[in-house]
Amino acid sequence: MARVRKSLDKTKQILALWKAALYIRLSREDGNDESYSVKNQRQRLNEFLENLMLEEEIQLVDIYIDDGCTGTDSDRENFQRMLEDIDKGIVNCVIVKDLSRLSRNDWECKKYLQHLFVVKDVRFISLELPKLDSYKNPDEVYEMGVSIQSMYNENHCRETSIKVRGTFNMKRKKGEFIGAFAPYGYLKDPDDKHCLIVDNETAPIVQDIFHWFVRDGMSKNGIVKKLIGMGTPCPAAYKRQNGMKYHNPAIVNNEPLWSARSITAILTNQMYLGHMVQGKQKVKSYKVHTRINTPESEWFIVENTHEPIIDKETFDKAQGLMQRDTRTAPQSGQLYTFSGFLRCADCGKSMGRRTSKNLVYYACRTNNTTGLCTRHSIRNDKLESIVLETIQKQIALIDGMAELINDINNAPAPRTVSKRLTASIKLRKQELEKISGISTGLYVDWKNGDITREEYHRMKKEFEEKEQQLKQDIANLEEENKDMAQGVISDNPYFDAFRKYKNICSLDRGIVAELIKVIHIHEGGDVTIDFNFADQHRRIVEFIENNRKELTVVENNKVG
Repeated sequence: MARVRKSLDKTKQILALWKAALYIRLSREDGNDESYSVKNQRQRLNEFLENLMLEEEIQLVDIYIDDGCTGTDSDRENFQRMLEDIDKGIVNCVIVKDLSRLSRNDWECKKYLQHLFVVKDVRFISLELPKLDSYKNPDEVYEMGVSIQSMYNENHCRETSIKVRGTFNMKRKKGEFIGAFAPYGYLKDPDDKHCLIVDNETAPIVQDIFHWFVRDGMSKNGIVKKLIGMGTPCPAAYKRQNGMKYHNPAIVNNEPLWSARSITAILTNQMYLGHMVQGKQKVKSYKVHTRINTPESEWFIVENTHEPIIDKETFDKAQGLMQRDTRTAPQSGQLYTFSGFLRCADCGKSMGRRTSKNLVYYACRTNNTTGLCTRHSIRNDKLESIVLETIQKQIALIDGMAELINDINNAPAPRTVSKRLTASIKLRKQELEKISGISTGLYVDWKNGDITREEYHRMKKEFEEKEQQLKQDIANLEEENKDMAQGVISDNPYFDAFRKYKNICSLDRGIVAELIKVIHIHEGGDVTIDFNFADQHRRIVEFIENNRKELTVVENNKVG
């Protein structure tokens, strides 16, 4: 009787029910090998399973397919679903075409083969490379051949990653677009996916965002509320609505909305200037796909590769405004007229805004928080009046300067040589020569024992930095001198910027942002305004002063 029970137990073991999962994976590192296509993998696995069913009690649970997923990690949707089914006992047999389908990460491959599947009593079958059946030959998963194949699979992935990265970098250097999706406002050219064309549907929205931020003084949150109120789909929603396979794990909402972050991304994207900017992020390694930002020095920037949506002047103003310390009142989407432009004339800190008895005041923030500075308080309406009057005077001055420049240019041979620049260049060259001589003599001082080794290195570094700075100063001055030699005309962007507001009667944030760099508030209520275009203004004034004598001669001749 004992022999009969043993025989029945053995029969039961042979007829164990295998609940099989067919796992299929295809990714970029598989290249153009047709045998790895999803269709071929499915066909091979189905044929194998049908033959196995003739010999063993086995049933198909499901086919798990990860198309377009790398095997260097386990972050694969259907692979994870299969692991969950293994945990639940729904699956106890995994069948793959070859070992690389399970994983191309040597460490993870061995973790599944030699630990997880063993613990969970999961039978693993690989049809080839290498041919494996962990139920029939359990020790095979520990053999050297399997380990070597696993390492080879990983190395193949590493080499492929290097080749792909090299190809992408070559395309980036040539200004060819290689992203999966064109930036919001653009489309991939249907005739050349590496080129961008303007998307007439979304490009106006990009232009509106810049206009609202630069001209209308709206905050990023204010722009967000406006876009949502208008029912404008955000970039992620727009991609989905147009049938693009866009997936962002950070977006949990099925209907993503605009955010201040997306507005910032648009306002800082140089692609809207018509420049191809790529390589702003990279993955940590071919096995760890966490994306990290790269320093700007490593970006690939190729200018003028496609039609711009935003002009450079507007883009630069947006960058300048974002650098300012601007705050809005709760529930308000509008920045105040002077927000980010006011500074205490003594401590240099920004001015705080407060309301008292329906009047708005600005005061030094250092005084408000620490008391280490004086109040520098000024009423908002008084400040507006001062700034408006100053701008009006500046416009009148510009008109006068433009007339003088026209007269000078009509005079014979206007002077275009700047005495100031010539003297500054000469002075800095003399200083550079002196510094170079001292730096050269340091070595002799060290060898003679006049200075220590540490002193020599410290002083040498300091003098080298001074030399570098002087060389840069000389280059800048020579460039300015070169511009000066070309003369000045009344049709100047500096003049145009002010002339636009010739009949100005009131202030808004757009005017302030365009014309003013910073406003200093002095104790007692005095105000100093630094306008933009300071370099151009100085150059024009110098040009007029250099030619004042010739101008006087022309005027005298007119009188005579």
